Amino acid sequence: MHRFLPFLVLGACLSGCQPEDIRFDDNPVPHYEGVPTVVVDAYLTRAYIDLIGREPLPGEMEQDRAALRAEDLDLAARLALVDRLMGGDETHQEAHDQKVFDDLSGRFLDGTNQQTLINEMEFQRFLAQQDSINGGNAYPFFNLLADRLERTIVSVDEFRLGTIGWREVNRRFCDNLIYDEINMNSFNFVNATFDDLFGRYPSEAEFEQAFSAVETGSPAVLFGEVIEDKQSYLQVLVNDTEFEEGAVRWWAEKLLVRPITGAEMVAWRDVVGPDVDVRELQRLLISSDEYADFE
Repeated sequence: MHRFLPFLVLGACLSGCQPEDIRFDDNPVPHYEGVPTVVVDAYLTRAYIDLIGREPLPGEMEQDRAALRAEDLDLAARLALVDRLMGGDETHQEAHDQKVFDDLSGRFLDGTNQQTLINEMEFQRFLAQQDSINGGNAYPFFNLLADRLERTIVSVDEFRLGTIGWREVNRRFCDNLIYDEINMNSFNFVNATFDDLFGRYPSEAEFEQAFSAVETGSPAVLFGEVIEDKQSYLQVLVNDTEFEEGAVRWWAEKLLVRPITGAEMVAWRDVVGPDVDVRELQRLLISSDEYADFE
C-alpha cells in the first residue's frame, strides 16, 4: 500500500505543482497517532543516513521525534526535517554536500573518496610544475588533467550555489582522470557513460557513432546532434531527455529500494523539471508515507 502515490502522481502529472502544494477537499489528511515510536525512529535514522550519511545522535533523535510528534507526523513536519538536513541550516550543509558527493562517487567512480581526488589533482599539478622547470612541453597536459579533477571536486558545492546545474555535475563526474582509469579505452568509456547516465547500454548504431567520435575525433551524429570528440559526446548525453529519466530512476529507486512505475516516472520528471533539480525529488520521496513507512 502506497498511500501517497495515487493522488501525488496524478496531481504532479496534471498540474506540474510541487506535491506539498496540492489540495484536495475530499481527501482529508490522515492522522498518525498510532504509528509506533520504533517506526518513527527508524524513519529518522533512514533520513539522516540518506541525507547526511550518518545516524542521528541521541539528542537529535529525541528532539526530532518530539518535533514530528508535536505535528502529528504530518507532511509539513517531515518536509521541515528534510529541508534542514539538506542544508537548510549551516549545521548540516557540509555533511549533506559530502553525502551527495559520496553518492555520485559511488555511482561513477567506484566510491573513490574526495581526498583521493584532491591528492591526484595535486600530483598532476606537481608533474606540470616539474615538466615546466625541466623545459618540457607536457605541462599543459598535466594541468588539464588537474583542471578536470578540480572541476569534479568542486561540482557539488557549485551545484548548491547555483553556479552549475545537475547535468553539468554528472558530466564532470564522467570527465576526469579517475573515471578514465576505471573505464580505460573508448569501448569501455562509451558503454560506461551510457550505463551510468541512462541505465542502459547503447544500441549498435549509437555505439558506432559515439565510438567514432570519442576514439578518432571523427564527426558523427548522436541523438540528432553532431559530436566530434569526448567533450561534445558528454554534452549531448547529459542534455538528452533520457538523462532526465536516468536521474529520476537512479535517485527514486535508491531511496525507495524498488523499481518505479511508468506513471511515477512521468510525474517525477515533472517534479525535477528541465533543470533536473533532484533535490525536489529527494524532498518529495523522503517526506512520503511510503519512505517513512507511516502507511
